[in-house]
Amino acid sequence: MPDYLSNHIIVDTDAGPDDLLALGYLLVHPTIQVEAITISYGLAHADRAAINIARVVAAFATGHIPVYIGDPEPSSGDAAFPRRWRKLSDDLPGVRLPKAFIPPEEEHAVSFLRRRLSRSSRPVRVLALGALTNLAGLTRATAPAIQELVIMGGALTVSGNVNDSEEFISPTAKAEWNFFVDPLAASKVFSSDLPITLIPLDATNQVPVKIPFIDQFGKMARCPVGRMTTEVLESVRPYAEQGVFYAWDPLAAVYLAHPDVVHLLRFPVTVKPSGSDAGTSRKSDTGNKFSVAVAAHGELFMRYFVKPFEITARAYS
Repeated sequence: MPDYLSNHIIVDTDAGPDDLLALGYLLVHPTIQVEAITISYGLAHADRAAINIARVVAAFATGHIPVYIGDPEPSSGDAAFPRRWRKLSDDLPGVRLPKAFIPPEEEHAVSFLRRRLSRSSRPVRVLALGALTNLAGLTRATAPAIQELVIMGGALTVSGNVNDSEEFISPTAKAEWNFFVDPLAASKVFSSDLPITLIPLDATNQVPVKIPFIDQFGKMARCPVGRMTTEVLESVRPYAEQGVFYAWDPLAAVYLAHPDVVHLLRFPVTVKPSGSDAGTSRKSDTGNKFSVAVAAHGELFMRYFVKPFEITARAYS
């Protein structure tokens, strides 16, 4: 990680299974400090997501990490992840978490983010893993503490993934779920001057989670966070067997510590806020330039992701 970038991270998450994989990595990583977690609109329902994340914090964080709940609905429209995916994220079948936890904060996630990010003397990076509902409206002027906003979302030169739900289907086959469920918020964020690094499907498509990896990880990660991560991986085994589960959010998390895991280019990006192509993201000829991961190194990702779990596991062997 470059010396000028803060190791303090705020995670904005919708608490899906791949979010928990990313969070497990961050909690076990020796140089990353998760400062706070905000719950965004997306996969898990907000209240349930907050409790699940608070339980993860209670079980695996070395100190208390406050959890803040954002809006339970998108900025506009009524798009949502498929019900079966939301139930999986709400219930986390097979993932054992403690019943005891510190309740989420009363302050709204957006209020916290605006308050915290206005403090330029305390630089921080933000990792956005769900819809961008909580982050819409921020600018460099209102959020000078943000050194980098790392976003997992979008599909620029590849097909989208909003194509397997009977409830919501992108007519253009070009939208990615995080942008599709709140396209207005995504459009606002990419119309801003924030220091964005985008990790789109163009990169995550190159890091499929395969069955041999799940099997090997379960044998190796013999530490508390590793066991939780193994249980999350087991919960998505059916999707991995079908070849449709990728390291979406984990790739964005690994990037925070190892930027060489992706290949970045800089160019403007636009997101359609409404209409039949709502949520579609594309390279633009005008606007602010952002760092965009156009490729990822799959084998390098696997090594980087596993390493902190291996190191921590030695203390429990």
